Amino acid sequence: MNFKLSRLLPGTLVAAFSVQAAVTVQDPGNVIGTGDSAWSYLILEAEDYDTKLNESEEFGFIRVDHTGTRTSALGNPVLGADTTASKQGALFTQTTFAEHADKVTYNVQFSRAGTYYLYMRFTMFENGGNETHYLNEDSFFVPPDFGLDPQTDWPLSNRGGYTEGCCNLAGYLFFPDENGDRVSKADGGEEGQAFWEGNFHWNELLSSQFLNAEEQGEPVYRFRYEVTEDRVGQPLSFTISYREGGTTIDLFLFATSPSLMTDYTQAQLDELLLGQSSNITVQDPGNVVGSGESAWSYLILEAEDYDTKLNESEEFGFIRVDHTGTRTSALGNPVLGADSTASKQGALFTQTTFAEHADKVTYNVQFSIPGTYYLYMRFTMFENGGNETHYLNEDSFFVPPDFGLDPQTDWPLSNRGGYTEGCCNLAGYLFFPDENGDRTSKADGGEEGQAFWEGNFHWNELLSSQFLNAEEQGEPVYRFRYEVTEDRVGQPLTFTISYREGGTTIDLFLFATSPSLMTDYTQAQLDEILLGTATAVPSLDIRLNGSDVVISWPAALSDFALRSTGSLTPPGWNNVSAPVVVVGDRNTVTVSAGEAEAYFELFKP
Repeated sequence: MNFKLSRLLPGTLVAAFSVQAAVTVQDPGNVIGTGDSAWSYLILEAEDYDTKLNESEEFGFIRVDHTGTRTSALGNPVLGADTTASKQGALFTQTTFAEHADKVTYNVQFSRAGTYYLYMRFTMFENGGNETHYLNEDSFFVPPDFGLDPQTDWPLSNRGGYTEGCCNLAGYLFFPDENGDRVSKADGGEEGQAFWEGNFHWNELLSSQFLNAEEQGEPVYRFRYEVTEDRVGQPLSFTISYREGGTTIDLFLFATSPSLMTDYTQAQLDELLLGQSSNITVQDPGNVVGSGESAWSYLILEAEDYDTKLNESEEFGFIRVDHTGTRTSALGNPVLGADSTASKQGALFTQTTFAEHADKVTYNVQFSIPGTYYLYMRFTMFENGGNETHYLNEDSFFVPPDFGLDPQTDWPLSNRGGYTEGCCNLAGYLFFPDENGDRTSKADGGEEGQAFWEGNFHWNELLSSQFLNAEEQGEPVYRFRYEVTEDRVGQPLTFTISYREGGTTIDLFLFATSPSLMTDYTQAQLDEILLGTATAVPSLDIRLNGSDVVISWPAALSDFALRSTGSLTPPGWNNVSAPVVVVGDRNTVTVSAGEAEAYFELFKP
C-alpha cells in the first residue's frame, strides 16, 4: 500500500492511498515433463480475486473457507473443516440467477510464453432447484482474452464466453475418459450427490454446445489464451462473469497442454499440481548403477505405499504392515517385527483369504529415464496355516501388462496373463537363479527351513507362471517388463497389482533396466547397492587364463577398487596398478600369475 499526503486547503491534510493489486505470478519452474511433451502451467486460486462488481456479500460470487459458515440447500457446509480445497478456500456462486450481474477480476503474470488452455478444479452445491441433478447450478462466463470483459468484448454477443455443465460435447459436468468420450456426472453418477457437495474434481472449460455460431459465438470452443513474448512478465487481468449459483471453484488452471483430462487421472492432477491425495514415487535421475554400456537405471517402489485399495476392508486382501508386529503369521511370528530389515520398516502383506482379483492396489510412479524396465521384488513369506511343510499355498498374485492397465481385464487372452507364483523351477519366485541361471528351490526354505522366510527378505525376478496355457491364457515364463518411452518420462503412471492368496509379503518392487540382476549380484550386493545396507561385500571372480590371472566383478560396482596383499598375517594392502577394463558387464583386471602367493579384495576408496 502506497501513501502520500496532499494539502488541499490551509490547515487541511488528506491522506490519499492506492492499493497494489494482488498478482498471481507464474513460477518459471512450473513445467511438467521434458522435451516435446513438456507443458507449463499457472494456478490461479479462485477465491483470490482482486475486485468484485457487486459489493453485496449475499449476491453473486463470494469467497468461502473451511469454517463451513455457509451451507448448501442440502445443508452441507460450504466448505467444511476437512475440505480438500487448495489453501482451504474457494469461489462460491450463490443462489441468485442473474446473467452478468456480478463479476470478479484477477491479475496474473506469466513467466513463459505459449497458448494456455483453461481448466478448473471445482465442486457443485445444490441450490434448491431440481435436486435430481446439478444442471440448474452449472454456468458462468469467461472472457475472450486477458484484459477483456466476458459480457461486452466477445465479437458477436454477450454469450460468447458462456460455459456450462451441460452437455456431452462441452459440459464441465461431463468428464472425458481416456478415449475422449464424455461421461455425465450431472447427477453424480453412481455416487449421486455424494460425488459433489464439497468433493473437488478437475475438468476442461469449453463454450456451450448450444451457442448459435452465427449470432452468439463458436460452440464447443476450447477456451485458451495466448501469452506472447511481449506479455511475459506483464500483469494481465482475467475477469469472469456470473450466471447461476452452485458451481464452486477451487482454482483455475492455465496449462499449455490441451489434453490433461485424457493424459492424467484426477488423482494424478491433484498430486502433480497440488501435492494432494495420491502418493507418487518419482525416479531420481541419479538412480543409475555402473557406467557406459553396462549401466542400468532403476526405480524403487515401496510396496506399502499404494495409493488406492479396491477392497476397503482392513481384514481382506492386501494390507500395509509395519515394524510394530501387531499382526502375526499362522506360526505366531510377527508381521513385521521391531528388528525387521524391511526398507522403511513397512511392507505389503497379503492376508490369508484366497480370492482371485478380489482386491487390488494401485501405485503412482514417474520415471526420469526412458528404457525397458524389468520387474523384481524384495519379499518374505509368512505361513498362512495351510500346508506348513512349504510356502506353495502362499505364493501368487497378478501384475498388469503395462502401466495404466488392469491385471485382471487388460491382458490380451485372459485374466491369467499376469499370474506370477512361487512355483516352480522355470519361473517361480521361490526358486532362485544362481550365477549360471539354474534355479534352486526355497519353497520349503531349504536347509534353513521356515527360518529362511518368516520375516527375512530376499530378492527375485518376476516371471509369469510356467503353467500358463499359451494359446488361451498368456505366455508362460514371461519376464515382466515395462516400456518407458520418451513421451512417458516425467508423466505419472499407474501400476496395479491384483490379489490371489495370502502369505507373500512384499517390501518393495524394483523396476530395473537390467534383465540379469539375479545372476550379476548376490542378495547382499543388491541390498548394498539399492538400499544402502551395510551387509554387502562384493565378491570377486578369479580365473586362470594361461600365465595370467583375470580378476573380475560387476561393472555396476563402479565405486569399488582392487587391492592385493602377499600375506594376511598381517595384510599389507596395496592398490593394484593394472588397468580396469570393462568386458561386457564385468570390470576385469589382468595380472601375471607369478609364483608368489597373492590375495585380492575390493574396497571403497
